[in-house]
Amino acid sequence: MNFGILYAHLDHYKLIGYTDSDWAGSLDDKRSTLGHIFHLGSGAISWASKKKPIVTLSSAEVEYVAATSVACQAMWMRRVLSDLKYPQEEPTLIYCDNNSAIALSKNHVFHQRSKHIDIR
Repeated sequence: MNFGILYAHLDHYKLIGYTDSDWAGSLDDKRSTLGHIFHLGSGAISWASKKKPIVTLSSAEVEYVAATSVACQAMWMRRVLSDLKYPQEEPTLIYCDNNSAIALSKNHVFHQRSKHIDIR
């Protein structure tokens, strides 16, 4: 409680994910660092920050790759929570702060220059 982290008792625990990344943040090799955090109820339960092994061509691409990685992590966490008798009935929300990546995730057909992202 002294550091602002409080895990309060709730009747309903909803899994929510947040993701962010920097585009070519490493000055040495121009690779991006991706980060995510998951909240369940009132507190954080999982977080990570990792430098990606790929070089991305745009900020939209790095944010889309980060969102894809977080979606995979969310699916794994939903299975673990289900095994622990806390099934998630609603879809897991994943928040991303890049409008291009959000538009790409909603409908990638209209983006002709994004075919290389699907391979990754």
